Amino acid sequence: PPRTPGGDHTMSAAATATAATSATSALMAAPDMMDDAYLSDLLSYSLERLDAEPEKLDADASRATESERRVACEEYRAFVASADCYATVRGEIRAIGDRLDAMRDALPTLRAGCEAFAAEAESIARSRALVRATANHQSALLDVLEAPTLQDACARHGNYDEALDLENFVRKLASAHADDVAVVKTLAENAAEASSAMRAKLVDRLRGAAQLPECLRVVGYLRRMCAYEEDELRDVFLRAREAHIADAVDELETSGSPYEYVKRLTDAHRVHCFDVVMQYRAIFADDDDADDHVGNGTGSGVSSSFSSLSIGGRSRGGGGGGDGGLLYSWSAHRIASYLRALESTLPKIDEGGALASVHEHCAYCGASLARVGLDFRASLPPMFSDAAMGIYRRRLDDAVGDFEKVTEQHRWAAAAAVGAGAGARDAGDAASAGDASSSAPPYALLEHVPVAAFTNGVLAALNELRHCAAPSLRTRAAEATRDAIRAAADAMARTDASVMGRETLTRGSGQRAAFVGACDALTDVAAPYLAGCFGRLFKGGERMVDARGACEELRLALRRRANE
Repeated sequence: PPRTPGGDHTMSAAATATAATSATSALMAAPDMMDDAYLSDLLSYSLERLDAEPEKLDADASRATESERRVACEEYRAFVASADCYATVRGEIRAIGDRLDAMRDALPTLRAGCEAFAAEAESIARSRALVRATANHQSALLDVLEAPTLQDACARHGNYDEALDLENFVRKLASAHADDVAVVKTLAENAAEASSAMRAKLVDRLRGAAQLPECLRVVGYLRRMCAYEEDELRDVFLRAREAHIADAVDELETSGSPYEYVKRLTDAHRVHCFDVVMQYRAIFADDDDADDHVGNGTGSGVSSSFSSLSIGGRSRGGGGGGDGGLLYSWSAHRIASYLRALESTLPKIDEGGALASVHEHCAYCGASLARVGLDFRASLPPMFSDAAMGIYRRRLDDAVGDFEKVTEQHRWAAAAAVGAGAGARDAGDAASAGDASSSAPPYALLEHVPVAAFTNGVLAALNELRHCAAPSLRTRAAEATRDAIRAAADAMARTDASVMGRETLTRGSGQRAAFVGACDALTDVAAPYLAGCFGRLFKGGERMVDARGACEELRLALRRRANE
């Protein structure tokens, strides 16, 4: 390091370079100030001084040049160090420029990273704010999240008003925030599931033994839920009540007495159908046409028109209406179902008295339901007529069957043959003379047990028919009675041809006489008597029976046998 003129200590190259740089800077800034001062001095000099001034300046310049040369020789190391320092500084400045260029190139990436960091920081800040807000409103949020569960619990315990309030709350919340908040959307879905379960539970209550106040409450709840349109609500109501009636009918014991089953079936329809119609009219009171629509649609001819109607449809036979004929359609369906069940059960009743009692019970049911427009009494006579005719035919068939068996196996008594024949002829003469004032069976029939048993069987059939002797049965019953008498006469004719035609039984034997007396009792006493009894049941019916014509074949057979 160079030595300074005033001391022996050395300076580092860097310090020397720094001092040189500072001096240079000072010299560059000083000329202007020195020129101004020197100019001021020149203005104050005298003429002699001014003449000597150039020489003085030359001398000063020579001294300065000498001094500079001496300093350069003595302090050359400082100049070298200054040059090295300059080279070093220039290299460092170049490196700094390169780094600045690199930094300039990296600035967009840095800017993007800073922006991403700022965005993430902002998101974190928002999340932190949401978490803080969630923590502050934890209890309220828990209440909101528990709304579907609470709604379901209220529905299960029958607190439907509270459940509907919760449903409305969740619906409003979802309409405002479901698109933005996923939790609210999930909450709305859970509430919808709870509402669906509650709706099914309400409909199930309509399927039970619900009275009018209960039905009003349930329908009111369904309306508040906006679960169905008005027409759909009517349809759901009638379907539910139809299910209740069907369950009540299915619970009836069908394996017991048909008589008791029909009475219980009739009572069930009388009570439940009346209740359903009154409940429908009370709940859906805006259907002004309901009364007329039902009343005009279920009068006469119910069984023929109901077969084409089904529950849930619209009126196909009656007029239109505010409910589209829905009540009429249901009424037709239910009454048709009742009539089908009645028609299938009546043939199982085998007693005329029971059938008459059932008819009276059904007529009372029809009269009761007529107050709400469900009068089906016009459909009862054909069914009960067929049932009564079935009972009558079965009784006649039993009587004819027993008579045929007896005639084939009976041992005709020879001891009473003559008296029997005479008694039969006397009774026949009395019958032909028109003596039918007494309804008691002729005593002459007691001498001929098979004929008396057949007469009792036909009388038992007439007694069964007497309870349900509808005028429409007159022709069919007369034909059945004539067929029964003809079948009995044919049985005697077959017996005459088979058993009585053997060679061992001659015309003069007592058994032959007894058989002929029984035939005369059948043709001349029993047949006219039974025709007269039928005439007492149906006025003028004895002419329709034609007892004489029914026994004509037997008479001809006896004449042919007598002429042989």
